[in-house]
Amino acid sequence: MKVRRTVVALALAAAFAAAVLPSSTAAPASPVDASPIAVGARSAASSPAPVPGYQLSWADEFDGVAADGLGLDESQWHYREGEKAICSNSPDNVSVSQGLMRIALKREARAGMDYTCGGVISRRTFGYGYYETRAQLWGDQGFHSAMWTTGLADYVPDTPGYKGPNNRVNEIDGFEVDSHKPDEFTQVSHWFVPHHVGNPGRPYKGPDSSDGFHTYGFEWTPTEVRYYIDGKLTQTLPKAGPHGLQNIWLTTLGYTSPVDETNLPGETTWDYFRYYAPVDSGADTSADTVVVDNGDSGYAESGSWADEITDGHHEVFGFQNKDVRRSDAPGASARWTPGLETAQPYEVFVWNPNLLKTGHTAATYTVTHDQGTTEVTLDQTRSGQQWISLGSYRMTPGVGHGIRVTGGTAGSGTLRADAVKFVPAVVIDNGGSGYGERGVWGASAAVKGWRGSDTRWATSSAATARWTPDLPTSTRYDVYAWAPASADDTITAGAFTVVHEGGTTDVVADTGNGTDRWVRLGNFPFAAGSTGYVELGKKPGVEGIMRADAVKFLPTAPSDAQAPTVPRNILASVRPNASNGDAVLHVRWSPANDGDVLGHHVYVDGNRVTWQPVRRNSLCLYEMLAGQTYDVTVTSVDRSGNESAHSAVTKVRAPEDTKAPAPPADVSAEATNGGAVLYWDQSLEVDLHGYHVYVDGKRITEEPYGNPADAHLRPLGFPVGELTNDVEHELAVTAVDQTGNESTRATVRVTPRPMSLIGIDDEGYTETGVWTASSVTGWTGSKTRTSNSSSATATWRPQLDTAGQYEVFAWVPNNANSSTAARYSVTHAGGTSAIDIDQTTGGNRWISLGTFGFAAGATGDVTVSNTVPGSYLRTSYVKFVR
Repeated sequence: MKVRRTVVALALAAAFAAAVLPSSTAAPASPVDASPIAVGARSAASSPAPVPGYQLSWADEFDGVAADGLGLDESQWHYREGEKAICSNSPDNVSVSQGLMRIALKREARAGMDYTCGGVISRRTFGYGYYETRAQLWGDQGFHSAMWTTGLADYVPDTPGYKGPNNRVNEIDGFEVDSHKPDEFTQVSHWFVPHHVGNPGRPYKGPDSSDGFHTYGFEWTPTEVRYYIDGKLTQTLPKAGPHGLQNIWLTTLGYTSPVDETNLPGETTWDYFRYYAPVDSGADTSADTVVVDNGDSGYAESGSWADEITDGHHEVFGFQNKDVRRSDAPGASARWTPGLETAQPYEVFVWNPNLLKTGHTAATYTVTHDQGTTEVTLDQTRSGQQWISLGSYRMTPGVGHGIRVTGGTAGSGTLRADAVKFVPAVVIDNGGSGYGERGVWGASAAVKGWRGSDTRWATSSAATARWTPDLPTSTRYDVYAWAPASADDTITAGAFTVVHEGGTTDVVADTGNGTDRWVRLGNFPFAAGSTGYVELGKKPGVEGIMRADAVKFLPTAPSDAQAPTVPRNILASVRPNASNGDAVLHVRWSPANDGDVLGHHVYVDGNRVTWQPVRRNSLCLYEMLAGQTYDVTVTSVDRSGNESAHSAVTKVRAPEDTKAPAPPADVSAEATNGGAVLYWDQSLEVDLHGYHVYVDGKRITEEPYGNPADAHLRPLGFPVGELTNDVEHELAVTAVDQTGNESTRATVRVTPRPMSLIGIDDEGYTETGVWTASSVTGWTGSKTRTSNSSSATATWRPQLDTAGQYEVFAWVPNNANSSTAARYSVTHAGGTSAIDIDQTTGGNRWISLGTFGFAAGATGDVTVSNTVPGSYLRTSYVKFVR
C-alpha cells in the first residue's frame, strides 16, 4: 500500500502549530528482521508513531507506480544528479521493485568519474517531526550512504531542474555510513545561514548496516535532534534555529578510494521513508485567539530597532514570515496590545525567532493583566524556534492589557521581537486556584512541569489530584494534561476522570516515557462556572509514581469535516531589489468568509512554503530566482484542520536580472613560496553564485567558486599556485550571480618570495608530550593540533637554503579555551628569543615573531610551549620569509 497524502487531522500539526512540542526519550519501535517487509503486508497509514507525540503525515512505501510494482514516483521525488566525491549521480541507478527502492553502485565511466551512484530528494519539504527509513546498505569499501535533510537552491548542483527560492537553511544527518566501516554511524547537523556552521556529534558504534535491514530514525524538535538506530536512542544534539522546511535525501555516493570492486555492481536497498508530524496541542483552535505580529496596528517599539537582515539575507523565521525585528540598543522595548473581544483567561504565547546563539539571554516579557503585571524571563538562545508560553492570565478588553519585552540586565545579546498570541484557555497549575489533593503527595523539584514549575507526586492508589476550572462560557472544551519528562518509574497510564456536563468519562492517557508535553484527554461539554473537573488517580495494582502538574481547558468550535472555502483574488508579483540582486515574491489574497478559517497556506510550484497557516492575507518570500516563472496557489485552513482546494494557479514571472554584482571588496594577497593566497570580503549579492579568480589576466576557475552560504571561507583565503618567485603577478577576483552576470575585476598585485613554510603535516614539524587533532581551523582552513599538557611542546624546524635575515611568522589559531600565553621561542644564529601570544583573541592570522639571522640548513627553529596550566595550546603553520 502506498501512502502519499497529508493526514487531514494533521493539517495544522504537520508544520509546527503545537505550542509545546514533545521531547520524548522513549525509543522508537523495535527493528524487524533482516529482510524486507513483504509488499501488501504493511501499511504505513496504520503504523503507530514510533515515538510519543507524533502521527504519520506522509510516507512512501516504495511499492512502485505501475501495476507490476515498478517505478519511482517522480511526482514526489527528484533524482540526485551531478558529480560528487568519486562518483557521478545517475538517475538510471535508481529503481523501484519488489517494494524496495534500489540505488545501484557501478564501475562505470560517466562525466569524468569512474563510478556511478545515485539517490533521491523529496519534492516536498518537512519540518519538526520524526523521520524514519529502513534500509540495507553496502559493506565493501568505497561508498557512503545517508538519510539526511537539507533544502534546495539554484547553486546546489544535485537538482539542476530546481529553480525555486533559495531554501537551504539547515542540514540534519540522520545517519552517514562509510561502507568500509559499516557499523560506524555519523550523526551530525549543520546550518547554512548566516553561513555554514557545523554541529558535530560523535561516531556511534552500532549494528553492521550491510548485514540486513535496520531501522534509522531521528526526531527533530525546536531545541534538539535525537537519533535512533533499531529502536535505540544513540545520541542527542542541541539544535537551535534558524529552522526551515527542508527536503529529505536518501543517497549513496562513491566516496572512499580505493574502491573494493569485488562484488560490483552492487546496491543499497530502502524499504520505506516515513515522516511523522507533531500532534497539535490545540492552541490555535479557539475562534477568539488573537495574534499580534510585528508590523500590525497593535505592535509598537521604543528605542532603536531594525529589520533582522544579515548580509542582505532574511535569515530568521518569524511566525508568519521572515520579517523579524531586532535591537542591540540598551533600553529598547517592543509592545504588543491585542484587540480582545471577551473578558476571560488567555494563555499568552510569544514567538521566539531563534538565530543560533545570538539572541538575548534574559529577554524580559512583562504581561499586563487584570491582576497587575507579571514578568517572565526567557533565554532566546535556548528556547528554540517556536511558540513559548508565558502563562495564563485573565484579561479585559479595552484596558491596555498586553505584553512588553526588554533586554534584561541579567543577560546580553540581540533582542528579537516578532509575534504574540492570546489564546482563550483556562490553565490550572498544581498549587494554583482550582487545584486540590487527597491522600499523601510530595513535591518534586527535580521533575519540572509546565513552564518549569515543580511537580507533585504520589505512589498510593488512595491519592488523587483534582483540577476544578472556573469556565467563562458553556461550550465544548478540549482538555489537556501536562505530562512532565521524568524517570522510568513514572506510570505510563495515567487514570483520569473527566466530570462534565454530559456525565463522567474515564480516560487512560500515556503520561510517562518522558514525553514532556500536553496530552489530550478529549473534547467534552462543560457548563460555565465550576461544576466540572478533572481528577487523576492510580488504579490498584499499578506500580510506579503518579505525577500531577497542570490541566488546560481550551474552548473549541464544533468540529466538522467540511473543507473551507477557497481564497479568492490571488495577486502575485516578483519585485527585484537592484541594490543586492534579491527577487521578492509578494502574494496577496481575499480570505474566505467562513467563520472558522484559521489561516492560509501558500504553495509555489505545488510545494507548500508556509510552516503553519498564515493569519495575514499576504506573504513575502525572499530569494526567488530571476527570469523564472512560478505557479502560485493559496488554500484556506479551518480550525478543525481541514484544508480547502487550491485556488486557481496564478503565474508570476520574476524579471530578468541584467545587473552585474558589485566587485568584491577589500581584496588582498599574501605571498607564498611560488604562489599566493587571495583574500576578499563576502559579496552582499543575495543571488550570489560564486567567484571567478584570474591570474595575470587568465581565469583559473572553471566554475564559480563559493556560494552565498560560505562567508566564513573568505578569511581562510583562496590558494593560488604555480607563480614565479620574485616576479610581480596580478591577481583578480570577480563576483558572479545566479543569472551569470559577472562583476568587474577587483585586482591586487603580489610578488611570491622564497620562504620555508611548515605545517603540522610537514616533515619539519615535531611534537613532545600528548597532542590530539583539533576541530579549530588553521591557515587556509587546514587542520590544527592541540594539547592541554603543561609539558607538551611543538617545534617547526626549517631547511634553509641560504643564510641571512628571515622574518618569522606564526599562524595563531584562536579558541575561547586556548592558552592566553603561548610562548613562541625562536632559536636563531644569535641565540633564542621568546614572545608570548594570547591564543584566545586577536589571532586567526599571521603574527610576526620578529626578524632574525639564521644559518643555512636546519640549525634554527620555533618551539611553542604553554605557560598557562589547564588551557589548550594550539598549532598550525610557521613561515620563515627571507
